[in-house]
Amino acid sequence: MRAQILVLTTQLTELQAHPPAATPSVEKKFNKKVKVVADPGAFNGERAQFAEWWIKLQIWVKANWDAFADDFEVATAVLSRLKGPVAGQYAQVRMQECYTVGVWPVWNDLKVEIKKYFKPQAEHDWARQKIRSFKQGNMRTDDYVTRFLALSIQGGLGNEHAVELLERNNSSICRI
Repeated sequence: MRAQILVLTTQLTELQAHPPAATPSVEKKFNKKVKVVADPGAFNGERAQFAEWWIKLQIWVKANWDAFADDFEVATAVLSRLKGPVAGQYAQVRMQECYTVGVWPVWNDLKVEIKKYFKPQAEHDWARQKIRSFKQGNMRTDDYVTRFLALSIQGGLGNEHAVELLERNNSSICRI
C-alpha cells in the first residue's frame, strides 16, 4: 500500500512540474454555433408548395430571431424570399410601400398578411372534405387520431367541430 502511495505521489509531482501539452477540451471543440435550421430558400409563388415553405420559413425566422435587429430586417428577409411573377411582384410592391411610408410590419402582422395572400384555399377545402369521410378501417388507433388531428388543423377546424366530426365518423363503429 505504501509503495502504491509513493508511486502515485511521484507521478503527481512529475505532472505538476511538467504538465502535458494542452489538448483542446470537449467544450472548445463543440462550442461553435450549430446551424440547426437551414434557410428555406425562395417561394416561387406555386401555391401547392406554400405550406411546406411557409412552415420552414417561420421556423427559420424563429431560430435566427436574435440575428434580426428590427422589423425592417425581418420583413426584408422574408419578403426578399418571395419570387416569381405573383409572389415577387407582391413583395416588390409591399417593400416599396414600406420604404415610402417608413414603417415596416411586425413579424406577427406580416405572417397573417402573407398567409392570407398565398395559402391555397383548395388545401383548406380538401382537408375539410377528406375529414368528413375519414374512417379508421384497419389503421392503428394512434395513427388514426394523429391523421385526423392533422386534417383538422389543415382544414382550420375548431376543436368542437373536429370532435363532432370525429364522433360522427365513428358513430357506426360505436353502435352495437
